[in-house]
Amino acid sequence: MTLQCEVLGMATSVLDQIVEQRIASVGYLSLPFKNYYSFVATHNGTSRFNVNSASWDKLWLAYRDKNYTQKGAPKVVNGYKIAGAFVDDVAGQTAADIDIGKPQYDAGGVFDTNKERYVTKYFNFEEKKPAASATNPAFFQLQVNSANIPAYRMTTPEALAMSLNNIPKYERNQNLTLDQYKKNFFVQCYNFALPGSEMNRLASGLDTRSVSAMGSLTTENIEECSLFMFAETTAELRLGSGRAIEIIA
Repeated sequence: MTLQCEVLGMATSVLDQIVEQRIASVGYLSLPFKNYYSFVATHNGTSRFNVNSASWDKLWLAYRDKNYTQKGAPKVVNGYKIAGAFVDDVAGQTAADIDIGKPQYDAGGVFDTNKERYVTKYFNFEEKKPAASATNPAFFQLQVNSANIPAYRMTTPEALAMSLNNIPKYERNQNLTLDQYKKNFFVQCYNFALPGSEMNRLASGLDTRSVSAMGSLTTENIEECSLFMFAETTAELRLGSGRAIEIIA
């Protein structure tokens, strides 16, 4: 393994003087960075967790089948090519026909689906409903210290809209359909920070250091599954004089 690191050098000590002046006036040099806490639960209606951080920015929820660790073939992402479209190697004969596959949505392959795409069982996130109520909508409600976020129970389309709004445009999959979201990419994102704070490296999330944030996720019409929860936080590395180092988690 090799590592290439780009280093910019300056012919003068201007940058060093700026850093020294900053440390002298404030007492330290602040270097924010992302920190993550993960929680795993066998979700059966309600899952609880707690976060203690100076800036809790986002909560990511990933729903997986409870048997996701068992070996199995990769899953075809909904909409992409499956078997069923043939071309003739020799006109009028079928023995040498070639199956080139066809997109599941339409023959033209809308949303760039005119190709094959697979995900493993380990990374397949699916909204699974009980067979008895498969046609009924699922509902999701997040509580943080008894405060509902949002103030109403969300349906799956609302959860998708919320997640897309909470993810910067340059990090989104613009071609994601609701069908693919339900079957292969069922992940939710709750945002607690100010818009645009990530680009400016600002710690604007929930400060839960004095009172640890007790979170609770409640769902309806969702089968028992393996729920992975990731708390995205902004931590701070402070560099002081004399090479003093302090971390604000």
